[in-house]
Amino acid sequence: MEKERSWEIITKVGSLLNRRWRSLTNKYGLSLVISGLPALTSFNIPSTNWQIYKTLISQEMLSKGFLATNVIYACTEHTPELIDEYFEYLEPIFSLIADCEAGRPAEPLLTGPVSHAGFRRLN
Repeated sequence: MEKERSWEIITKVGSLLNRRWRSLTNKYGLSLVISGLPALTSFNIPSTNWQIYKTLISQEMLSKGFLATNVIYACTEHTPELIDEYFEYLEPIFSLIADCEAGRPAEPLLTGPVSHAGFRRLN
């Protein structure tokens, strides 16, 4: 850890993710709330449809081979190339979210149920 100075790399990765999320939301006219430290950063889009959007993000990113939601644990393996690929797949999802905020029904975009919020029991 001392040799690689991983905390510096992780901080740079998390800060870059935050900037790029903000850039996407600005591009699509969406509001954004970023939370956490760069090492464990997250975002949400304040909307009554947020839980649907969060589910949509996971669904669409999984279809591209990324296990992703609105939370990222930054690490030293998050290379610039990997981050670029992540945003290549995330951008069309943000475009869909913008369409939904403009009136397109969001729930029909899902192929399964809306994810549960918090620690609510599933039974």
